[in-house]
Amino acid sequence: MKQLIITGDDFGYSRTVNEAIIRARREGFLTSASLMPCGFDFEYAAEQARQTPKLSVGVHLCLLQGRAVLPHVEIPALTDADGNFHNNPFVFGLKLFVVPGVRRQIERELRAQMAKFLATGLRPAHINTHMHLHAHPVVFPIIAQLGREHGIRFLRVPRQNFRSLLLDRRFFARKLARGLFFWVLSAGLQAKIKRAGFRHPDAIYGLLQTGHLDETYLLRVLRQIGEGVTEIYFHPGADDDPILQRWQPDYDHAAETAALLSPRVKQLLQELGIQLIGFEGAIYPLATASGSAAVVPAKGAPPAGPRQTETGDSAS
Repeated sequence: MKQLIITGDDFGYSRTVNEAIIRARREGFLTSASLMPCGFDFEYAAEQARQTPKLSVGVHLCLLQGRAVLPHVEIPALTDADGNFHNNPFVFGLKLFVVPGVRRQIERELRAQMAKFLATGLRPAHINTHMHLHAHPVVFPIIAQLGREHGIRFLRVPRQNFRSLLLDRRFFARKLARGLFFWVLSAGLQAKIKRAGFRHPDAIYGLLQTGHLDETYLLRVLRQIGEGVTEIYFHPGADDDPILQRWQPDYDHAAETAALLSPRVKQLLQELGIQLIGFEGAIYPLATASGSAAVVPAKGAPPAGPRQTETGDSAS
């Protein structure tokens, strides 16, 4: 069975991101969103999520490129005087190893973000972090603890098959370097995730092509998808959004939005028989006592049913 989760990251970051994600759920084939408590338009995103029950919503915790929930005086190692997180992930990642007391500040801030998410009344279907900081050895134990405390079962592993580099050879060297960096950073992460009681998609797309998942690329990716659970994550929005221009100036948000609404992609999904799901609907094979394979829904998920269409309704 080929199951596909299509996620919009940075839900809550800005108004254009929110509008693009909701439109892609209602008019396209997006199935999931990662809601960002440190986003600049978080409240509107939460309101829209409550009005869109077929959208699977997880929590997207943030320590970079956003606005902290706690004031600067409580987490001085994490923010500037205005309460904004830093922008350089490499420098920040090194800082986490050397600044005294930084782990305690991270835990306080992430707990505040989780509390802000839960106050919306939404139940997180998955947990991940902005720019994949949960792969950092200082951050992962905190994320794992928060996930366990709140019964969250799914966490993304930022590793993508390098064969996908051939799907779009633009910026090849940059994408290869990014892939190698996360390959090293996330070494052993799959084992840690399993020991912590989490599950993760069998494959992801979006890491190497981040900010540039246009229609052409998405059509090529769909033909590569294998059996099991795959997640493709996007950063939809508008290119003239001042917040996105500040924090993600090299992303092609409009092209990613268009890909999520593409009739050609919709048709190919149907032709390939790919089942669109949220994280709650993921089905994983488990070995039975006889050695044969059995499939069980994830904890809290409904039993497997008819194939979900791109609009989120069961196919007749």
